[in-house]
Amino acid sequence: MRGPMVVPPPMAHADVEVVDHEMGIRQNKEAASSVHRISGEDSSLEGQDGHLSRTKSTQDDAAGMRRMGKEQQLVRQFRLLSITSFVAIATAAWEIGLFVLTPGLVDGGRSGLLWNTIWNFIGFGPIYLSMAEMASMAPIAGAQYHWVSEFAPEGSQRFLSYVTGWTSSIAWQAGNAMGIFLVGSLIQTIILVNDENYSFPNYHGTLLAIFAMCIAFCGVVYGAKALPYWQNAVFAIHIIAYFAYIVPVWVSAPAATHSEVWLTGWENSGGWSSMGLTVLVGQLAGISQQVGIDTAAHMSEEVKDASRAIPKAMITIYLVNFCLIFPAVLTVIYHCPDLEAALGDSTTYPAIYVLRQAMSVPWITVILVVICLLNVASNIVYLAAVTRDLFAFARDKGLPFSKWISTVSETRHIPVNACILSCGIAVLLSMIYIGSITAFYAITSLSTLSLLQCYSLSIGCVLYRRVRHPGSLPPSHFSLGRWGIPVNAMAVTYAIWALFWCAWPQYVLDASTFGKSMNYASIIFVSVLIFAMVYFVFKARHEYFGPVTEVEGRKAHFHVR
Repeated sequence: MRGPMVVPPPMAHADVEVVDHEMGIRQNKEAASSVHRISGEDSSLEGQDGHLSRTKSTQDDAAGMRRMGKEQQLVRQFRLLSITSFVAIATAAWEIGLFVLTPGLVDGGRSGLLWNTIWNFIGFGPIYLSMAEMASMAPIAGAQYHWVSEFAPEGSQRFLSYVTGWTSSIAWQAGNAMGIFLVGSLIQTIILVNDENYSFPNYHGTLLAIFAMCIAFCGVVYGAKALPYWQNAVFAIHIIAYFAYIVPVWVSAPAATHSEVWLTGWENSGGWSSMGLTVLVGQLAGISQQVGIDTAAHMSEEVKDASRAIPKAMITIYLVNFCLIFPAVLTVIYHCPDLEAALGDSTTYPAIYVLRQAMSVPWITVILVVICLLNVASNIVYLAAVTRDLFAFARDKGLPFSKWISTVSETRHIPVNACILSCGIAVLLSMIYIGSITAFYAITSLSTLSLLQCYSLSIGCVLYRRVRHPGSLPPSHFSLGRWGIPVNAMAVTYAIWALFWCAWPQYVLDASTFGKSMNYASIIFVSVLIFAMVYFVFKARHEYFGPVTEVEGRKAHFHVR
């Protein structure tokens, strides 16, 4: 299989030298302005290439891949509607969002959770507008690390894109583990709801999570061709089940007053020094509701007319998810008149405590089974995106065993090895739960922190290029135009702000709470990056140069010696 790199092989102590910067910028500008001319003028592209009909690509898709120096190895089976449904199912806004509310209720209470849900939705607006534009400029499975490489200052793109590639891998692998654990936990919760004597042992959760991972693997690998075709049906169930959850609760469950929800329902159960600090620490719940919509970007190489469809899918689901999660949050906080009882429920989930106030055990079981099945579907599509992210970074030789990881099956036309590795990592992470609940939750919260780092750095790089070299930005079907600089600046500011709060523990740490309350996410994050740097020194520096060295109009001013 022909690899994507077209630069000459490096010497033993290879280094990337940036030469003729201004000439490169002029060349990039010319190449960028010619992308649409290429797609319109080369009417013989299908006959010459043979890939258009086989990979279901449009001429615009082919021109985009050629500009980015990548071979079209995957099949573009998704269309706008199916990729929109794909992102909705992958993010599972209300099915997952209902079960991550506890930090916001502990640190902030009803009112704190309500308002941080609103301001995080607003704060993430510029982030997704910025990423939608970048996804239109460069619709590629690598997404953030590719965007960093293409838009960062030439002298630092190699290091920054390498770090972002590893950070993105951390984020998606941790999110994959979180998804399978939630399925295992929900199955245990269903058992507990029907049998209060069930002891909820940790190893049961791990075994159920491994079972969930096996289902996801089969769905992604053996059901690859069917993947785009059941998305719309599951999306419909996703909406119907949503109303099946919230309507009975509003009809039957006891409720708190409007004042307790909107104005006076502030809580500081975490022991922080002030209510303001408490609410800021508790906004992790609101932040985690918003991340992950860039799932669409990692599927770019399998979406027809990706430069148009991906931005539309991202913005649509950003809005749709809020229309689902905000009423769901309101449903829970309005129907927790006794917040202490909700937080102390034997299931550990206030969202299930609310259900128990509204309906009988059989109906609760039905609702939870449907939610569990929707999360199983979410795990399948999320794993597909995780696999593509890993495949893309390995294709650019940023990982150990890159050749094996980036291999695309000739029969299934998907990166099966990347899927095997992703499943193996998730299984290993789920085993940590047997020995330490705290350590496992730290790994899962790592996903949010890592994604925010990717968002802030990639958007920061496009902001740099927009300010310093605006003519070098490639054309896009979704453009921020004259609003680009303020929107990008707001996006970077908010992403860094949110990232800062993701590393805080839920409770004030002291000798008695350190072991069960410490947030190890930042420690794990730094540890993995240290490993990445060691690998770079000994191996990757000879192989990884950043995908921009393949981009038309930019290759000329990158010289390998």
